[in-house]
Amino acid sequence: MLVIAPVCGQSATLKPMISLEPPWTTHFKGEAVSLKCARFHSDVTGEIQWYFNKKLLEKTSSYIKAEKSGQYQCRIQDSPLSNPVSLYFLRDELILQASYPVFEGDSLVLRCLEKERAKLTEVTFYKNQMPLTSSKKGSDLSITKATLSNSGQYHCSAKRSSFWSFVLSKIEAETVAVRVQELFSLPILRSTTLQPSEGTPVILSCETQLPPEKANIQLHFFFFRDSRIILSGQKRDSTLQLTKVWKEDSGSYFCEAKAVTSRIWKMSHPVRIEVRRVPVSGIQLETQPPGGQVTEGQTLVLLCSVAGGTGDITFSWHKEGSEAILKKKTQRSLVAEFEISTMRESEAGKYYCAADNTDNPLRSRPVSISMNIPVSPPLLTFSVPETQMFVGKVVELQCDSQRGSAPILYRFYHEGKIMKNSSAPFGGAASFNLSLTEQHAGSYFCEADNGVGVQFSKVLTLSVKVPVSRPFLTIRKATIGDMVELRCEAETGTTPILYRFFHQGIILGSGWAHLGEAAFLNLSLTAEDSGIYSCDADNGIGPQLSEGVKFPVTVPTGKRRGLLAGGVSLGLLGFLGLTGVALLLYFRTRRRSGQSFALVLPRSPAIPGSQERSQVELEPTYFNDPGQQSRIHSPAFADLGLTVNPVIRDVVYAEVQNSQQKKRRYRQPHIDATTHPGFLCCVL
Repeated sequence: MLVIAPVCGQSATLKPMISLEPPWTTHFKGEAVSLKCARFHSDVTGEIQWYFNKKLLEKTSSYIKAEKSGQYQCRIQDSPLSNPVSLYFLRDELILQASYPVFEGDSLVLRCLEKERAKLTEVTFYKNQMPLTSSKKGSDLSITKATLSNSGQYHCSAKRSSFWSFVLSKIEAETVAVRVQELFSLPILRSTTLQPSEGTPVILSCETQLPPEKANIQLHFFFFRDSRIILSGQKRDSTLQLTKVWKEDSGSYFCEAKAVTSRIWKMSHPVRIEVRRVPVSGIQLETQPPGGQVTEGQTLVLLCSVAGGTGDITFSWHKEGSEAILKKKTQRSLVAEFEISTMRESEAGKYYCAADNTDNPLRSRPVSISMNIPVSPPLLTFSVPETQMFVGKVVELQCDSQRGSAPILYRFYHEGKIMKNSSAPFGGAASFNLSLTEQHAGSYFCEADNGVGVQFSKVLTLSVKVPVSRPFLTIRKATIGDMVELRCEAETGTTPILYRFFHQGIILGSGWAHLGEAAFLNLSLTAEDSGIYSCDADNGIGPQLSEGVKFPVTVPTGKRRGLLAGGVSLGLLGFLGLTGVALLLYFRTRRRSGQSFALVLPRSPAIPGSQERSQVELEPTYFNDPGQQSRIHSPAFADLGLTVNPVIRDVVYAEVQNSQQKKRRYRQPHIDATTHPGFLCCVL
């Protein structure tokens, strides 16, 4: 590919020119012609010399009058001599006059003239003794666009009539040499060198010359290689600079000059230019970043350069141990690069490059590429399951990054603050042990750093469970028929806490409560409720049992009399017994059919006519607070989905009325403890 720049040519020192008035070179003897010596577009300055037949005349003015046949020339100061002008002064009766000067593209006028200016007829013009044209009336011949081929020997013949005679006589003029001058000379293409090296400049010049009379003509220049145009110049810019030539620029060059106005164009002879190629030398491979230390995921650039070499150079990149070509580029440059946008661990190794612009490739020395691998996001783990995280337990915290160049520094964080630094000199994991306290609860994460990159683990939450303390059981004293409240509470322990109430080692009921809240059990007392009561608390770590509380039930005197009166009513008791047998048979039948039920009887017979309640209630209920709000309505336990009391699927109620009542009725409601979680059972 040519790189070109036009260069303006320098005009040579112009010859002066001679103009004629009248503009004919052939005249009759006795006539005179005025000659003027001048420079183109310049006033006359300096001394003027005139020459006739190459002899210096004494005249020094810019004008002279010529009356003799011969050649006339002039010079202004130190300028070259002008082109000679040949004038003819003839004694003939008929002459041929030709316009002067005539250049390619100009009009050439030929005139057949009789000495006495008599009227001529049948005028015939001849070139090289061959007739050109004949006219009965006209005596002039005009060639509008003269060419060099119009030059030659011209003469004319005609017939004239005299005043006193009607006889036409034929007369013939002498032969005159007519010369059509070149508008510009045939161009010559010149080159500063015919065997340039690749990458060096070459200057082409298309040399031609305009005559002084046509110095104002504009020429356009065109340059060709193997008949294909390279660049065209304008005006007198006849020089073209090829700043850099390459091997493919070799070929046959020629130029063309063309006149803008007259469309006259001329072509130079071809010139062969052969561009020589310089082989590559001094190959070298460099890396970016320097030193060959690359971080995984980073971009690696391999720069292959040669100190010398011309033309298209083919660069290629290779990895030792592999036959594959990683990349191949052909470009007109001494440096080429190959980019690996994202380096992987497997791409570490030795690399080299090769360069070639002939059939002799050069290979660089190998460069080692080592890989720095950033740490992967670490994994933080606890050695103990979450269910076993309680105070006093020893837990191992481990931070492990599966990938990354050693050494790796690990940092352990608790609630965003560094609590431990640990190093893994050869990679792998780091860990430390922690004896749990309540203060160790919170969020944990770890950090891995090997100087290449920093990564953080996911945040884990560590919940430290506190074992429950020994609960305290509190019982308010009461008498038979009263409602007694059992209160159980542990002062410490992770919530929720399961409380259970016991009487003589037999569980009465259970329920959940948060720390700071107590569990409650309400009992409607009978004489059999005396004994030792206790409770325990359990939050999954280990149960704690309260101290046993001995609780006597006091029987008032009025109630003792009621019991004696009840013995008198044996008839009524017998009736109740028959009723119970009937109900028992009925319930057995239902049980065999797959139904479950429970029968609760009163602990002591009722005394007819007693003003006090005839039934004994056992209704355990749990409370969140001392205000005895039923846990049935506790949103905290409802959300947990915890069952406060044992589930009772089917409960049978039996109600016995005294003889004064007219109706006897039985109820068998189906009560699900999931809808009434605070209900145990009741006998009406």
